[in-house]
Amino acid sequence: MKLITAALLVLALGASAAAATDVRLKRLRSAAYELDGGFEVAASSGVVWDVLTDYEGIPSFVTSMRSSRVRERRDDGTLLVEQKAVGGMFFVKRTVTILLEVRRTDAGLRFEDVGRESFWRYEGGWATEPAAGGVRVSYHLIAQPDFTAPSMIMSRVMKRGARELLDEVRAEIVRRSALEGKIP
Repeated sequence: MKLITAALLVLALGASAAAATDVRLKRLRSAAYELDGGFEVAASSGVVWDVLTDYEGIPSFVTSMRSSRVRERRDDGTLLVEQKAVGGMFFVKRTVTILLEVRRTDAGLRFEDVGRESFWRYEGGWATEPAAGGVRVSYHLIAQPDFTAPSMIMSRVMKRGARELLDEVRAEIVRRSALEGKIP
């Protein structure tokens, strides 16, 4: 019975995920894109951080992620995380590879692609803050791909990809919260 209740809760909260996710994108002069997005979720901050730092598990809940693994753990707590993801529009898909240097800060997580395999610039972070119904999760990214595409197409791809990422992260937080009974 508890599992059925959890499943119904996940479905009900997951259905409102798209409406609760906000994404804003602007093109910068450098041909880079700046993206800000976020959502509120009824969850404990512990569950939120468990999902945001589940680097090895991300392919199980983010559909665009093909692989993600921690390549190195440094003494100062910095991680090197290698990820491969697929993105694009219609039948045109591109696999991108990033080697993220991830640092925990007072404000949250900061990351930067130090591999420069698919992007000239790729940096951003995740942050959380208490909200009325749980936690507000914010995402920030500045990305400059190493390939060219019409701005209108690139903007649509990036905005859609960010929305999907945020919706899928939110759904995983809701799922884990329901299974662990950690909804505030």
